[in-house]
Amino acid sequence: MPPHHKHFNVSRNSMNRLLITIIFLNQFLFAFGQGSLKTFVSKEKYHIDLSVKRQKEIQRRDQLLNKISLTSKEQEELDALLRKHDETVEDVWNVLGGECSWYCGGGNYTIKASSALLDLNGVTYSANRANDLSYQTAWVEGKEGDGIGEYLEYLFKNNSPRITRIIVSNGFVKSETAWKNNNRVKKLKLYVNGKPYGILQLDDTMDDQVFEVGTLGRNKDGTDLILRFEIIEVFNGDKYSDTAITEIYFDGIDVH
Repeated sequence: MPPHHKHFNVSRNSMNRLLITIIFLNQFLFAFGQGSLKTFVSKEKYHIDLSVKRQKEIQRRDQLLNKISLTSKEQEELDALLRKHDETVEDVWNVLGGECSWYCGGGNYTIKASSALLDLNGVTYSANRANDLSYQTAWVEGKEGDGIGEYLEYLFKNNSPRITRIIVSNGFVKSETAWKNNNRVKKLKLYVNGKPYGILQLDDTMDDQVFEVGTLGRNKDGTDLILRFEIIEVFNGDKYSDTAITEIYFDGIDVH
């Protein structure tokens, strides 16, 4: 074989080894970067009951509350219903009840998303669907594939009450079918003011998951607080590769 052919084979083999080394190094650096961040796990969950039975009980409670007079039997029924669903429970689809919450004095003033699934049959999947405090709607990313790298970004005025808890309603929880058919998030990378802060490790459950994240907000330089939630790993849906988040909401201090 002519020498120049040998030289070409050596160069090609060297190039292949170099490419393999670069790929390995990139994977190592990515894993190291993720591993150096704190992982937050949910130590508390809020059970979501969106059943027809519960809806009917709340409707019946409201019917009895609106009656001018009640029989003794109706009063007993109302008392029993109020023990299960007090008057702060306005609707099964409301993420928060009617009582005062952190949102009485706080909350983000806008939300952004890297992408969103196109509207379908009048249903929208835009960023604000993960910010409307409703279990009926969800943000669904619009990227091809599982949506790795797509994100939601919440912006808070600097005088907004500080955040200590982040609560995630993972997947499309409006029904068990929608939840199973679509991807759910397994890991969210949290950025605070543009800097990586930690990884939220989510369980594959329809319950709301509560994360204690320290105290966020009231930046010393007076700038807005910006929280970004980036999808880095998912639980695969049975039917679709679209990744959904029903709601990300917050709790904290400086309100009560």
